[in-house]
Amino acid sequence: MAGPTVPSLDDTEVLAGTTRVADELLRPRADETARKGVPRGHLDALATAGALGLATRAPALLRQATEIISAADGATWFVYAQHHQPVRAVAASDNQALRHRWLIPLLTGRTLSGHAVSHLARPGPPAITATPGTGGGWTLNGRIAWLTSWGLADVVLVGAIAPGDRILFALLPAEDLDSPQAVHRHTLWSMHATHAVAIDLNDVPVGPDQVVSMPQHADWLRTYLNHNANTHPAVFGSLRATTQFLGQYETFKAWADSAKLRADQLRSRAYALIDAQPPGEAIDERLATRAATVDLALRTAAACIAAAGARSMSSDTTAARLMTEASFHLVHGQTPQAKDAYAQLAGALAGPHERV
Repeated sequence: MAGPTVPSLDDTEVLAGTTRVADELLRPRADETARKGVPRGHLDALATAGALGLATRAPALLRQATEIISAADGATWFVYAQHHQPVRAVAASDNQALRHRWLIPLLTGRTLSGHAVSHLARPGPPAITATPGTGGGWTLNGRIAWLTSWGLADVVLVGAIAPGDRILFALLPAEDLDSPQAVHRHTLWSMHATHAVAIDLNDVPVGPDQVVSMPQHADWLRTYLNHNANTHPAVFGSLRATTQFLGQYETFKAWADSAKLRADQLRSRAYALIDAQPPGEAIDERLATRAATVDLALRTAAACIAAAGARSMSSDTTAARLMTEASFHLVHGQTPQAKDAYAQLAGALAGPHERV
């Protein structure tokens, strides 16, 4: 599919620019961002660095950028992460008009995107349905239970169940979803800064030029489950942040060094599984690696609480922020299989029950 192209920085330039934004903007303001919310300026700075155009480039480059950003500021990372799936979807779309209109703005970061697709993996009645209309259009009804980046994203990739057990993916301007009665803001103890909302969809129109793709639901679900068996690079970013924090405390330096070594081992295993194995293979090993990495992140974040002491009970401290960010990885991209793998690991770590 020939389409528009956009000049890109080379890998070294992207990583250098992303590191500079992380060090000079994101990390110094991370505690404030957690209280006040992610500003659009953070995403604009990452766009200037070239970090918003990585979805169609080598996966290893996006992994490195993700670790850098999530280590500096977990909330900004999660808003940043919402952008990539819509970019990939638009880049792969057969809808030439849609690609021509949106691909370059998305790759450059002039247009910021979010997505509402996780409901498609949940069992039960469809959360959102797409009904055919006239002229090749559609109408959406239902509820987006979770949408991040509200007020920041310019466009949203929405998935809805269509006749024939297909999924309609549509790229819609955020303003088309907005009304005072439709938007319900979430109150969260973790990632509150990411502007998460639920949105009621009542006869929202979708034009033919807004249709991204229409895969079979079963095919999409298989890909989704395979992808989320992997360890997300952001967990390694969280571990970078927590081990760096622990390094400030003499009594926790040994813990920090041990956690760094273990994180390096898990990273090598996780990325080798992604790069060297077909997506549908070694699922149990992928899930076990994911569970072990999240568990390490949680225990290292808990050590940050212990190291900082009683003042970490204040929600505006760095240690508290690191704990909530690490906890988020328990549910980010969670599938029943990932939940089971974590339960098995936790049970093994707890050991046999003892009579008291």
